[in-house]
Amino acid sequence: MDAPGRDLIGDGGSLAVEAYRERLLSAFRIGPGRGKKALDLGCGDGLEAVYLARLGYSVLALDLQAHPRWKALEKEWKGRIRFKVADAAKLKSLKPGFDLAFEKDMLHHVDEPPAVLAEMKRLLKKGGKLYIAECNRYNPIFYVHLTLLGGHQHFSRGRLKALLGAAGMPGYRLALREARVFPFESAAFQKLMDRLQDLIERLRVLDPILCYNLVSWSKPRG
Repeated sequence: MDAPGRDLIGDGGSLAVEAYRERLLSAFRIGPGRGKKALDLGCGDGLEAVYLARLGYSVLALDLQAHPRWKALEKEWKGRIRFKVADAAKLKSLKPGFDLAFEKDMLHHVDEPPAVLAEMKRLLKKGGKLYIAECNRYNPIFYVHLTLLGGHQHFSRGRLKALLGAAGMPGYRLALREARVFPFESAAFQKLMDRLQDLIERLRVLDPILCYNLVSWSKPRG
């Protein structure tokens, strides 16, 4: 699923989309990926796959439906990004060995989230990193815009934690992030809104309604 507001702007050439993507994904603090493999599940238009490729990863990006941008991105990245139509819960043909597994706003769409989490864990090599970015159901703007009007059944923070526990992922890190697409192509405006979002994050009383839940987990080496 595209980020809320991303569909109003268009492709990755948008300053507003770039600012949103950088703010959200940089919160994971993903390290350099030269010589490493990443799996992006529910990749949509491929913008997050591009973020990982920029860090040096070789990316396999999967989604249930092909997106018109895939061919151009594959050509631009010369094999560093490969797109494929696939079901995230049915990846038995893929072998383990990925250094990183990532999903953004896909898990709440699937019929069996535990099956997807199990596949992500299976496909990681020992010591590999798993990253999840999911909208907070009870963010007041998202709840009206996406849940009530759009029918997207995002997870509450409690539901997400329960899924992680059932998936056998002890020791995960949960970070809260305010990250939105502001549809104005102005660097000064984007900088101003970034400062405002920083301030909102520092007001701990607002933690329950911050718009994104970000999960990081490392697969044990033993």
